Amino acid sequence: MASAPVAMQPDVSMTARLATYAHALLLLTLGTVACGDDDADAQTDGTTAAAESTTGAPVTTTATTSDDGTGASSDATGVETSAADTTAGESTGGPNEFDPRVADCLRIDACEADGGAPIGLQACLAHALDVPWTWASVGPHRLELAAMACKLAATDCEGVRACTPPVERYAALCEGSIGGDLCDGDTWVWCDELGTPVGAMDCTAAGQSCNQDIWAGCGTDPCEFGVTEAECDGDVLRECAPNGTMQQVDCTSQYNYVNVSGPKSEEVYAIAGETCGFDELKGSLGCIGTGETCDFFEQSCDGDVLTTCAGGKLAERDCAALEPGGQSCGYWQSGPFSGAATCGLVDPACDLGGDESCDGDVLSFCNWDTADTLDCAAAGYGGCATAQAGERTIAYCTP
Repeated sequence: MASAPVAMQPDVSMTARLATYAHALLLLTLGTVACGDDDADAQTDGTTAAAESTTGAPVTTTATTSDDGTGASSDATGVETSAADTTAGESTGGPNEFDPRVADCLRIDACEADGGAPIGLQACLAHALDVPWTWASVGPHRLELAAMACKLAATDCEGVRACTPPVERYAALCEGSIGGDLCDGDTWVWCDELGTPVGAMDCTAAGQSCNQDIWAGCGTDPCEFGVTEAECDGDVLRECAPNGTMQQVDCTSQYNYVNVSGPKSEEVYAIAGETCGFDELKGSLGCIGTGETCDFFEQSCDGDVLTTCAGGKLAERDCAALEPGGQSCGYWQSGPFSGAATCGLVDPACDLGGDESCDGDVLSFCNWDTADTLDCAAAGYGGCATAQAGERTIAYCTP
């Protein structure tokens, strides 16, 4: 498991500190959300919802995106996340009809099958469930989120494969950067604690450059972390990220969290704001609520509605209104956000972290929360193939 620097943020009190964690590597662990009320029993029992991220981090809701009319959209941090129009992978109707996101994931895997490394449909679909926690993410997980956004925005297979160059070429580089990240020109590289490269992204493939301040990352507008002042653009917070480039945080969809150290234990609280404004708890601009005043962190579930104290004001988020459908309010049961309240899929009929399979040309997979199949040949691809990704069997349509 790779380690990462801890993101240092301004203290909000003597006992509370904003914190972030390094995430597990690709498909190592599976986080769950338990839905129900907010008492102690609800956080350990109750209905669970689970989905696996592209990096094995706990998974929550789909992102709220805005389409610019060109077929590309931006995630909560301002990164292009959807692909250009595709021809292969169009719906054939009937029981195997699939949405544009499935078509995008089919296209990416088919591209990777020709000179790259397919990840399977489910890992690609799970990216959209990870995006709302981008603001809180660090380490290899952050790189994986950015790399997948790059692939989704690529207009051809060459562009898809350009996003993630083979990590093996950075082996010598990582020998001198154990347990951290760095820029090799405009390539963002993550090295584990053994000095082995575990992730690489060519920032230029996303129209960005690699920059390093507290840590490395892709971006465009340079800034000085801890010095450049944040600003609000409607509901969007623009602030300097730890890699020294400006990031855009959509306060209506993004989460952050805080660890509060008590005399006996440490509690984790989610921060799910509604708009951008002055955060009374940290003394600077941030994502805040629009409700009544609150003087310390709190979180609760009232049916499908998540309520948190965000920037000194209560904020509400209607989980049932989010896509994909079937979400409710609950609590992370494991992983770096364990204990934080969140929106998530409830009682899924399948597991995004499970195996995929082929039966001839027919690919079986978990389509968000429903077991599904699709015919690769009927969708315009060569056929169906499988591969191993760690302990999982993944399936994909071949070119």
